[in-house]
Amino acid sequence: MHWRLTTSPTWDFQRDVGDVDSFTLENIVIDNYFFGVSSVSADGVQSPVVFPGPAGSFD
Repeated sequence: MHWRLTTSPTWDFQRDVGDVDSFTLENIVIDNYFFGVSSVSADGVQSPVVFPGPAGSFD
């Protein structure tokens, strides 16, 4: 999981959450950040960060 302030051009924070279907990030005001996800292969190669759904989607 990656997140950044809405004013930042780079993914400034990240947390490895493992192989999960959902995760709750505690004590983060969601209005202040963009969130993204990436995958990591068995040998440690990370994919580019992408938004977990269409931008603006709250599904």
